[in-house]
Amino acid sequence: MNSNLYYTEFADRIFVIQVESEAVENTAIAYAILRETRELIAHGIRVVLVFGKGIRFEEELARRFQARRHDETNRLVIPETALPRLQEERRRIVDELTEICRAENIAHSVLPEATVRAERRIGHESTGMASALDLAAIRQVVGTGRLAIVGFGGQDDHGQFLHVPSVSLAADLAVGLNARKLLLLMQGDGILVPDHKGGSRQLSFADFEELVCLLQRRDDQGRCVLTGSILPKVHAALRGVAGGVEQVHMVSYARLLDEILTRTGVGTMIERHQRHHVDYAQAADLDAVVQLQAEAQRYTTPAGTPYVKPRQRAELQQLLPQTLLLEHRDVVIGMLHAKAVPNTDASILIGGFVIAENHQDSQHGQLLLTETLSRCREQAHKVAVAVTASDRAKRLFARCGGRPGADRPWQHRLLDAALARYQPDERPQVELYQFAL
Repeated sequence: MNSNLYYTEFADRIFVIQVESEAVENTAIAYAILRETRELIAHGIRVVLVFGKGIRFEEELARRFQARRHDETNRLVIPETALPRLQEERRRIVDELTEICRAENIAHSVLPEATVRAERRIGHESTGMASALDLAAIRQVVGTGRLAIVGFGGQDDHGQFLHVPSVSLAADLAVGLNARKLLLLMQGDGILVPDHKGGSRQLSFADFEELVCLLQRRDDQGRCVLTGSILPKVHAALRGVAGGVEQVHMVSYARLLDEILTRTGVGTMIERHQRHHVDYAQAADLDAVVQLQAEAQRYTTPAGTPYVKPRQRAELQQLLPQTLLLEHRDVVIGMLHAKAVPNTDASILIGGFVIAENHQDSQHGQLLLTETLSRCREQAHKVAVAVTASDRAKRLFARCGGRPGADRPWQHRLLDAALARYQPDERPQVELYQFAL
């Protein structure tokens, strides 16, 4: 899908974009974001920009007013004495955004503090939460093709300014406005989680349940996987999708349009329920299959043998009729080959099992394997087998009902053939798993 088709899909829908940190302290970054926002508006997308505070300003609040992060919510707790300084900084950001909009010919309106009705939150001093929003005023602005600018904070029932964090405010606005997307801009490209090599990798897609599990997940030393400044954004994402926002994106300030207008995106996208589809490969899928195969070759035994058997493009093309693909939003993220075993009683060999790097540890492998086994049953096959040296694959096979060990002569022949590409000292790790269908 090209960018024009994406623009057509999103026309007349509301995007809520939240910015903070460098985006409000670095003029060049602010310019870049507003230029990309102008592009969205020019194609009929209605945009609400919600701005927060900068990192240096938060450091000033901590130094001068002893502002601190709440132990449980990670929200910035603002003392009463800091409110005048907070309003002063809010006005500074408004002035800068307004100046940039004028310079870039972006029609805009800045919504007043009273747009957000706020109430205090117990244990958070002058940091509050939104209790009511003037959604009609915002809709009126975006309905005329102007950029609606909403700042952090709001007023209580007595007209007193309270600090309302921009991240939670953006989520509330996205839900209230029935936004198509909530975009949480940040320094990096989305959520990072531990990988199998002890480093980290980007999480490309997640759904509500997966994100909740990720909040509770700990590493091998008992530390929470998600900590620090990402936590408020994760909670905002959960609030958004639970409240009906179709998609929440966490992406770098510099890559807003890349996230929205490309097939795979560049950040982390969260949905209420991920949309997956499993089906046999077609000729048009060959490039995606070749790409996944190449990616799989990076995963090897300690001696350097790829866990997935190397295959050339021509061989992969021949296997297309026996290749099942897992797609998420029309993007191929997993595959395997399911070939009939000659001279056996309705048996199937599963091979070439690959899940894209950014989608591992997300139950996608189990989804693809379970669907494949189900189809094999429907086609009256009696046994499916798979051979692997990967501990990760072995655990998955066991969860899906696989049993290690070759019992029949044809199974031993398959295992012996697979052993040939491994080093002698690796061969004890290679096992055949069988699934009773």
